[in-house]
Amino acid sequence: MTVRTTPQGERYFTASDVGGIFDPGVVTSSKHRRRVWYEEHNLNAAVRIALVVSRRSWLDAVTVVPAGVALAEAGLALAFGEHLYEVRCRRGMRRACVTSPVKPPLPRGGLCRLPHLATVQGPDGVWRDVAVWEVMPADRFRSWLGRDSVDLRTIEEWLPTLLALRGAVRAGALPDTPTARALQELLTTRYMSIRLVLEHPNLFASLLSLKEAS
Repeated sequence: MTVRTTPQGERYFTASDVGGIFDPGVVTSSKHRRRVWYEEHNLNAAVRIALVVSRRSWLDAVTVVPAGVALAEAGLALAFGEHLYEVRCRRGMRRACVTSPVKPPLPRGGLCRLPHLATVQGPDGVWRDVAVWEVMPADRFRSWLGRDSVDLRTIEEWLPTLLALRGAVRAGALPDTPTARALQELLTTRYMSIRLVLEHPNLFASLLSLKEAS
């Protein structure tokens, strides 16, 4: 599989990353690119199944696909889950990630939900910024981020503006302000991911207030 990156070094996805997904339910992907389908039309039940199935060591991605979701969106969520697995394996976190193309429910306590910022390129060559959602147990979230004092509800509220800000970063259209320059400094060694946002919430709160006022 070809991994494509933007000039900023961030991976982006195209139609070739989308696999054959046709029905609502839970789809899994193995390390050998084998995909298995569990049909389940109840979204809460699908999330519960996905979290249990994700513990299997031979999997690298599990995606919850609600009814009515476009094939491309479902395929992107699964491909992004595979990407997350590869990234986290390098940090010693070897467990399949549970993703969804839409904001998933949290069927029980002790779960976290976060929107990853993903880039897709259409047939016309234009890049778009979209969200791919992930569900994980709270203890896994703490292990991944290294902290637990994060207001994820506020991050969800920021999402539309975060996606617009990401496009502005790629286009070189950030305003010439101290906070924008601070972000540019961070982006010399990072790209704008949801992890970066979670690590620097005060900086992004300032940036988003500027974006909304413009």
